[in-house]
Amino acid sequence: MPAKLLATADIHSPKYFARFREAVEGLGKFDAVLIAGDLMEDGKIDGLKILMNELKKLSDTIIAVPGNEDYDDVLPRAKSLGLIKWLDDEVIKININGISLRIIGSRGSLEKPTTWQLRNIPHITDTYKRRVEWLRSILNSSRELTILLTHYAPSFKTLQGEDPRIWPTLGIRDLENVIFANNVIAIHGHAHESTVRCVRSRNAYIINASFINHWKPVIMEVGPEGLVSISIECREVKYEGRSGPSILDFMK
Repeated sequence: MPAKLLATADIHSPKYFARFREAVEGLGKFDAVLIAGDLMEDGKIDGLKILMNELKKLSDTIIAVPGNEDYDDVLPRAKSLGLIKWLDDEVIKININGISLRIIGSRGSLEKPTTWQLRNIPHITDTYKRRVEWLRSILNSSRELTILLTHYAPSFKTLQGEDPRIWPTLGIRDLENVIFANNVIAIHGHAHESTVRCVRSRNAYIINASFINHWKPVIMEVGPEGLVSISIECREVKYEGRSGPSILDFMK
């Protein structure tokens, strides 16, 4: 029996909480809920609390990564509330209906840190470089069925529809080829205006699950060999195994 998953991001609770509650009403229970960041609006812990009350109706397994509005100084308190398993450059394994899933969770990286980040986060460029190197290494380390959960986009292919001038501040291209090479299911948020919400090559997928983009969650079924079904259209893209550009080229 496939694992039934719900994926979303960018609820920015309490800002879009009412719309999220309406969107999930009547959907029933899921084996797991995966949230690709920005659960809170501007780090508002009360927004997270009301969201958690809704999430526990959907599943007993809630896995999330922090987004840019899930502030570092709020995360310890958010983690202390329980229910949500936060992954911040971490890997876990879960078993659902006999299906083993390796989940890699991270905020992800940007090719170009934002002006605010450069001013307020020391050594952010080096942090992004190290994070990409770690993600590439961990994605290449196993042929297990893997879900990569990040806030920032790990490809520019799901940023189409956004202004191309800001793509480097929404994500990075440097993980795309390793995702395709290892048949990874990659789920991200942060891209509110994209028009290409899912791309696939063979059994690899890159999915923009931003709630603001869809105004509904993405529902998936995953079997032992990978994704069985998904509730949104996925555009087929060609992957020829070429080495992709490196973050070291972008972040000089």
